[in-house]
Amino acid sequence: MLSLGLFRLPERAGYDWAADAEDLRGRLRDVHFRKIRMADEVYVVDPGGYVGESTRREIAYAEALGKPVRYLSQERPGGSAGSAHGAGQ
Repeated sequence: MLSLGLFRLPERAGYDWAADAEDLRGRLRDVHFRKIRMADEVYVVDPGGYVGESTRREIAYAEALGKPVRYLSQERPGGSAGSAHGAGQ
C-alpha cells in the first residue's frame, strides 16, 4: 500500500513555505501522480462521498491509466468492497 501520509514541512531558516505555496502544490501533485502510476489500484478516502477537485483530477488520471478505483464510501460493513465507479458518481 502506498499512501501520501501526513507530514510536517522541514524547518528551513529564512524560508517561507507559504510564499512558495504554488511550487509546493506542484511537487505534491507530482508525488500523487507518481504514486498512482506505481499502484495496482487506487483507494479514495471520500468521507460522506465528498471528493474535492484535486482528488477528482487524480481519479481521472488513474482511470486513464486503467487503474481500478475504489471508494471508502462504497465499502460494505465487514470490510468487503463495493464495485468501483466513475469519478462523477
